[in-house]
Amino acid sequence: MREVLIPADVRFPLERANGVQVVKTAAALAGLGVPTTLLVRRSDPRSTAEILSLYGVSGAGLVVRRFFAFHRTGAFRVPRMAFLLRAAAASLSALGRGAVVFTRDLQLADLLLRARGRARVVYESHAVESVLYEERGQVYGTGEAPRAKKALRLRRREERVCRRAAAVITTTTGIASSLREAFGPRERVAVIPNGCDLPERTPSSPATRPPVVLYAGQLYPWKGVDVLVDAVARVPEARLVILGGIPGEADFGRVQARAEALGIGDRVEMRGLVPQPEVAGELARARVVAVPVRRTEMTLRHTSPLKAFEAMAAGRPILASDLPSSREFLRHGENAWLVAPDDPAALAAGLARLLEDDALSARIARAAFEDAVAFSWDARARRLMAVFAGIA
Repeated sequence: MREVLIPADVRFPLERANGVQVVKTAAALAGLGVPTTLLVRRSDPRSTAEILSLYGVSGAGLVVRRFFAFHRTGAFRVPRMAFLLRAAAASLSALGRGAVVFTRDLQLADLLLRARGRARVVYESHAVESVLYEERGQVYGTGEAPRAKKALRLRRREERVCRRAAAVITTTTGIASSLREAFGPRERVAVIPNGCDLPERTPSSPATRPPVVLYAGQLYPWKGVDVLVDAVARVPEARLVILGGIPGEADFGRVQARAEALGIGDRVEMRGLVPQPEVAGELARARVVAVPVRRTEMTLRHTSPLKAFEAMAAGRPILASDLPSSREFLRHGENAWLVAPDDPAALAAGLARLLEDDALSARIARAAFEDAVAFSWDARARRLMAVFAGIA
């Protein structure tokens, strides 16, 4: 393998899941000895090494190119089109050198494939974008109605990429099935889930009192944090710690207001964004990790929550919504406890069961920890390399 180029239109650093997933994947590929270059926005004045440390990676062997940004009113800004054009130029140059371009940027993948035909472009799909666009207003709580012309343009772009890309990676089997149903079958489609860092030693069960229920991730309505707050209100012995969201943003305020309205503001601690290396410690202190994703067309088949894999690696019992996407890696009563989505009563009953039954919690936590090995970032990188080797 000559080189892998990963263009990603994300801020650097970006502590949200997509930023973590991109950086961890790039670092894992570089760790295998693959010449890997990550293209990101220059959105922070700190050094590359300092920023990589925020993700808990050394970056050994990884080249990070941070595209020029202009400075305005105290913040670094890079217009989307400026990034797209510079990333396209860098990618075309890399393709000319025999590199594989690996990206989750649908628009960039389409631009490259239209310019170079069936080039060595590998597209990673984290959702069927045309499906996500149709319900974006619902899942993100904006109320935005989809526009027919944009929906059609997005569908055609997705179809072109799925037909022309050298390979397509999906993070769930449901995404692969959805793409096949929408655009027909194709060769070289690989389902490679998200990953996690494995701890250096076997985690022990925390003895925190009152027991901590942890949620880590964004606070968008589809994530189900509101349902979790309602459930915790029904379990008086539990304290909820929420990692994610930004104070002052609408989602943060909505969840905070819900806790206050239910009279449990003193049992709900909202920490905001937490640096990636600190998340493992927070997971280790939790009695239960909740992944209460709500039921939507997207989440039924497309979601692969990063924090669920991290909870597995932390050896924590996972309480999650029972969805087809969840059942791709979680098994009820074996390595997780699954409950009906969108149901505070069912979520509260599951939470109470895990807090009361220490033997059950320990058993499913141990199974989750053992299963986590298959989802390490290193394992993910090796599976990606097998795909890249087949097209190089």
